[in-house]
Amino acid sequence: MKLMTDEEIVQAYYAQMERRKQNQLKPKPMNITSTNIDKLIEYQRDFIIGSYDQFLRFGGPCVYFHLQCLAEGERNFLSLRHMEMLYATLTAWGMHRMGDSERTKTKLSEWDRFFESFQRNKEILGRNRVNSMLEMTSDQYASALRELKALYFDLDLTEADSTLVVNSKALFHLFPQFIPPIDRQYTIRFLLKRPDQWMTPDKKFKPIMLPQGKANQFAWFVETCNVFKGILDRLDISYVAEEQQKHHVTPPKLVDNAIVHYVRKLSGKVEDAD
Repeated sequence: MKLMTDEEIVQAYYAQMERRKQNQLKPKPMNITSTNIDKLIEYQRDFIIGSYDQFLRFGGPCVYFHLQCLAEGERNFLSLRHMEMLYATLTAWGMHRMGDSERTKTKLSEWDRFFESFQRNKEILGRNRVNSMLEMTSDQYASALRELKALYFDLDLTEADSTLVVNSKALFHLFPQFIPPIDRQYTIRFLLKRPDQWMTPDKKFKPIMLPQGKANQFAWFVETCNVFKGILDRLDISYVAEEQQKHHVTPPKLVDNAIVHYVRKLSGKVEDAD
């Protein structure tokens, strides 16, 4: 067996490092299961009707700042108050936890960084306000999502390495007709795990892991949004119209509400009305 020279060993080492680097850059597939999607579509009435009431159960600042943010976005898009309401909404929606930053990375960026993220992207933000998940074809929608890549990468909203949840929740409040809010507890669990895989033996939700790296997280963002679009296109349009008329729920949020309702129902965590 021929021994490698020192130069060949060094070359082999750097080649291995480059392969590892390239593998890290490749988007990791989500491996979405169709089980939950098909069941949600089949029994859509059960999961859409009452889903807004379940959203209201999050209560207090979660609902108040969310509604204020959407209203201000309609009146004065990207105004100081709009951004302040977004900052407050993301805090209320679990994106900022108090405590030592060494112990929790779930913290929003300092206000100046947060605010500047949106101010320097005014042009692309304004351009995407017209996009609509309901009205676009699947191809148009997928193309519009891909064009958000530079914006997604430039947003500086959190101290955490994970950007999928905070960026999607922020973009939903800027583009409520276009982008859905995404979270681990409901959205990603719904897409990746069957109901029999959700809970621990003591009836608590198992943790959901997100991929590392902004490229992987953007890929998951795009894929998740496209799945929402696919679900929306399969829903009875009368339910979509009814939720818009009765509760002013936009189509992306309707799908989100239905998914949350689905997970809560099948996990036994639905709160009954008083």
